[in-house]
Amino acid sequence: MTSRDFIGYGAHPPDFTWPNGSRVAVNVVLNYEEGGERNVLDGDEARETLLEAHYSVPEGDRELFAESTFEYGSRVGVWRVLDALDDAEVTPTVFATARALERNPAVTEAFRARGCDIVGHGYRWIPHAHLSVEEQRRDIDLAVQTIHRLTGKPVNGWFTRPPNTIHTRSLLAAAGVTYDAGSVSDDLPYYEDVDGKPFLVVPYSLDVNDTKFYKGQFFTGRDFAEYAIDGLGAALGGRRPTLYSIGLHSRIIGRPARLAGLHRVLDYLVSRDDIWIAGRDDIASFWRATFPPAAD
Repeated sequence: MTSRDFIGYGAHPPDFTWPNGSRVAVNVVLNYEEGGERNVLDGDEARETLLEAHYSVPEGDRELFAESTFEYGSRVGVWRVLDALDDAEVTPTVFATARALERNPAVTEAFRARGCDIVGHGYRWIPHAHLSVEEQRRDIDLAVQTIHRLTGKPVNGWFTRPPNTIHTRSLLAAAGVTYDAGSVSDDLPYYEDVDGKPFLVVPYSLDVNDTKFYKGQFFTGRDFAEYAIDGLGAALGGRRPTLYSIGLHSRIIGRPARLAGLHRVLDYLVSRDDIWIAGRDDIASFWRATFPPAAD
């Protein structure tokens, strides 16, 4: 990545419909990171910082309350979220941290049995910004190999815990990953030149994302539902076809009061016949088939 694109599709985005004649494609993402976060037990000098509550402990000590938050997501929250998705017959894309999958084989099997597409989310749930290029390469390669070994499925897509780096997409292409979700720059997929070849980007979004509970932007489950449904209404009523991402974390939305909001969003989604609810791999495949990259 040597330059920035401020223009994109501009005033004339591609004119098309998603499968089933839909103008909006919705990708429900379950981020599964529990057990991959920073922890002194895993040799990390720094503790995890993206938490609901922060408590001071002596340098180098474990912060057990924070650990228990992640354990809740793996022990309870993930099953509650999967139950809600099952009830709505919605199959999520899983942004999977490979170490988290290793630590809970039952959850890994649940994702496999449901046919979830798995997007690589690192071997550990750590940003790449302060890693060397070789360290980034090792994390990507180990995640890709581990996820394939555990699920039997190749890793087609990737999402580095932000921030990613200028080397990310080159390393992904070398690892055989075919698209990156590490962008919030557009509402439609696009291609970027990576080492002289077009590389697909299927943008994500932090807009409808349950981390806003941790940031004080959502308080009740109703806040989450109202925000998500308002956004869907605007997308459906707009002139442009849109990819709409909904980001979930089992330790966050998996709490009962917050889950009520997810139920409302899912009820809305399945009540519509003008939305394509799709996995991110399917969205990437559709885009390549409909808008293949320009020939060299």
